Amino acid sequence: MKDSILLIGGALAAITAFSLSLLFQNLWAGFFTAFLVAVVWLWMIDRRMVSRLEDAGNRKIVRIIFVVLIGLQLGLSVIHYQRSVNHEIQLSDIRTTIIHSVSQIEMKNSLLLALRHFHSLPPEEYASIADAFKDLFDDRLNTDGTWTPETPDDGDMQFTYSIASPDSIILAVTATFTKGKDPNFINANNQTGMYQARTVLTKRGVHHVREN
Repeated sequence: MKDSILLIGGALAAITAFSLSLLFQNLWAGFFTAFLVAVVWLWMIDRRMVSRLEDAGNRKIVRIIFVVLIGLQLGLSVIHYQRSVNHEIQLSDIRTTIIHSVSQIEMKNSLLLALRHFHSLPPEEYASIADAFKDLFDDRLNTDGTWTPETPDDGDMQFTYSIASPDSIILAVTATFTKGKDPNFINANNQTGMYQARTVLTKRGVHHVREN
């Protein structure tokens, strides 16, 4: 009876430990907790059941099986965990590449359009690039300094604009949850380690810089 309680209780303890993944929203936290519980459970089985076997050879075989099972499970878990980490890094890199490309196209194309618009007009009609920029994109320049992109994204990219001088316009982008190169970089929106870039327009052309 006691042996049955030990077997059933160990299984229930492992299941309960694994349920921690739901509490902490972390699959691996539950998994490794359940693994530790299972190891303790096997140790208790060894102390209370396996050690009672009269044949020393049978005790050795059972214990070898326990060790092999634990080692195999631990090894496979480490491999799977490493793969999941690498997969997460790859997805993050892909996301960063997409944000970089989309934001660069958005800012470069807009500023090049403003520059083209400036050069296509008679000199006396506009006093500066800034005037041409504001006239062309008046509906996308918000009073709080934010810039409305031509194609709205999923909320990750925050665009801003600034007029550094009459002939210098800056469009900048800061990501909300897409990581940049330096995890300690302080972003313009007071976040840390997120993607950030800016594109500068002058009479000489457009210059794009990735800041993080």
